[in-house]
Amino acid sequence: FFVTYANIDGWAPGDERPAVSKRPDMDRWVLAELDATVRAVRQELDDYKSHMAVRHLLGFVDGLSNWYVRRSRARFWASDDTADKRAAFSTLYEVLVDLTKLAAPFIPFMTETLFQNLVCKGDASAPASVHLASFPHPVDARVDDALRQTMERVRNVVTLGQRVRNENKLKVRQPLAEAIVVVADDAERQAIDRFSSAIREELNVRELGFTQEPHKYVEFQLVPNFRVLGPKLGKQVPACKKALAEADGSALYAQMEENGKIIIELPDGPIDLTPDEVEVRLSAREDFAAASGAGHVVVLDTRVDDSLLREGLAREVINRIQRVRKGLDLAYEERIAVRWSADGDLAEAIEEHADRIAGETLATSFTRDAAATSEHDAEIAGAKLGVGIEPA
Repeated sequence: FFVTYANIDGWAPGDERPAVSKRPDMDRWVLAELDATVRAVRQELDDYKSHMAVRHLLGFVDGLSNWYVRRSRARFWASDDTADKRAAFSTLYEVLVDLTKLAAPFIPFMTETLFQNLVCKGDASAPASVHLASFPHPVDARVDDALRQTMERVRNVVTLGQRVRNENKLKVRQPLAEAIVVVADDAERQAIDRFSSAIREELNVRELGFTQEPHKYVEFQLVPNFRVLGPKLGKQVPACKKALAEADGSALYAQMEENGKIIIELPDGPIDLTPDEVEVRLSAREDFAAASGAGHVVVLDTRVDDSLLREGLAREVINRIQRVRKGLDLAYEERIAVRWSADGDLAEAIEEHADRIAGETLATSFTRDAAATSEHDAEIAGAKLGVGIEPA
């Protein structure tokens, strides 16, 4: 990914790079994660725990690939040479070089190939091999634990929202009206809202809302974690199960969130239960779907009106054209001319979102043509889409 777009734009490692403090949040986050990984890997290797060092590397690669690169794609695709684009190239390059050095003891041949291409090819003064380069050191300028914690919350919200879609068979390309995040206080709301745009795009929702009153959308039920509570309560487990079933689940959940524990009355007296001793189950109210985990609850409004339906159809058209581009083996940056034909709701959706479809598929012309047809024709939501594509 990096090499493809660096070559298209002519970016080189020697180009001026902005200071870390001047880069966007996403860049500073991945650099902070890189620094934390460097510190962790060095410590694990110092303790002769190479298997633990690898776990840290795997976790970082997952975040780099499935969050940073995916969330930053549009920055690399941008046609203009902007400060934001230069920051993205600089950041990804720095991360890839340090990651290559970090992984060198574990995958020596692959990292050697990467190092030769990323570093040696453009810098005659560089070490002749990654195995002759200095192992990465921590960089204090990259440290930002607060940003790392906030992004962890944001990624958890996205994971829960995606789980809601999967469990309720809500198509990923079908936009929804709103996602609602249950938060404990205004500070948590502000931290998550800082990345509201990313969350909306990831979950494909138009609005992101917050609430401190989850009972408006979901009902909670707490049940014993028998594996944990069995040894602790013994014969009192049935009484504990009954007490939890008869209690107000929403009130217990709120108590757990506020105090980190709940207190229930049993025949032999009150007992404290911690989050690992109970399992929280929730059911969403009508027109909503929800999931919980890691201290968060995310609710999706499942109602889809005509406007949302048309936008969903347009996204399906974009996906179809992009698949055709790939099938034709067109270059990433190649512009195309598109002719299309459709009827009914599908045609209305395409006309309403024509500019967006053309922009995302790099179409310099996007023309309705009743005769448009090719081997790439498709059916979307029961309607036929005819499409003809040619290099512009």
